[in-house]
Amino acid sequence: MTKKSSVFLSLLFGTSLLFSNTSLVTASEEKLSKAEIKKLKEVFKFSDEHIADLIEDGKVQEYLSIKKPIVSKKEDYYEIIKNGNEKRVEKVTKKEFKEKLEKEIKKNKKKIDDENNDPISTFDYDIEDDHDYITLETWFIYDEVEGDAQASARFEFADDSSTYGFLGDLYEDVLAIGISDNASLVSGTEEFYLKFRKYGFNGEYDSYGHPIYEWTSMTRDDSRADTRDSGGYAFDVNFPSMNSERYQYIKNIRGYMKVEVTHRDSSWGGEMYDVWSHYLHSWEDVHLSYGLSIPPGGSISWEYEDVSEKITGHTQERIYD
Repeated sequence: MTKKSSVFLSLLFGTSLLFSNTSLVTASEEKLSKAEIKKLKEVFKFSDEHIADLIEDGKVQEYLSIKKPIVSKKEDYYEIIKNGNEKRVEKVTKKEFKEKLEKEIKKNKKKIDDENNDPISTFDYDIEDDHDYITLETWFIYDEVEGDAQASARFEFADDSSTYGFLGDLYEDVLAIGISDNASLVSGTEEFYLKFRKYGFNGEYDSYGHPIYEWTSMTRDDSRADTRDSGGYAFDVNFPSMNSERYQYIKNIRGYMKVEVTHRDSSWGGEMYDVWSHYLHSWEDVHLSYGLSIPPGGSISWEYEDVSEKITGHTQERIYD
């Protein structure tokens, strides 16, 4: 992804603070009891923003209705680096993730301050040294009462500054789930949600006839996987076009995917079950899912070379019948 900075971005600083996690937590607490919030956080290990998104999409009761859940969750952290012709993805620890992100925030804030103090600064320019940060979360959730199970994944790009949004090189990335060969996915149960905030023209004008620009929460959903294979399913992320509106920025990008899982034999049988989440990040404008395959065992491969990087998360749980 390429970020662009401008004097205009400095005007967004106060506006962006309206979308802090604090406001999301408050919204959650207004609609759920303390016991329900505790169950979502401690049992299912959902973040405040995840809970708020579930409420917004009308999905939260699907989890609260599970009386005796077994939950396995793993978080993985990655840095996406694009420096000139150098393009790579590096896995980092949670501590390294926070430290790198904090450093990036300070660097970008200084750049904005320098621009505002320079009367001849350029309006727009690309940042050659581009670092993005993504968290990938993976769940296996089993209902001991009903015997149902699901595999789910969530990705989130970290906003590396309160004033920066993504603009420009957002391609069709892919979010996928793969499972071990002793389990199978239930066709027709898959779901995908892409959520973000967009800054752009809201279709209205002020009293002086000037167009009004503001941050708007957006959701895109899909219930049919773009790739269905014997070992997993995948969805195209399909980011919005950044070329249709002037001053169109997006931030707070996160995506959700889930699909029901069943055992391959007559019962769960006391085996260990694995779930892999995969995020394919594209460097070029190509349709990744056309060359994508997920064979039994949860691995993932694609035809294209040198255009993407695979970001992978993994969790496992032993289930007794």
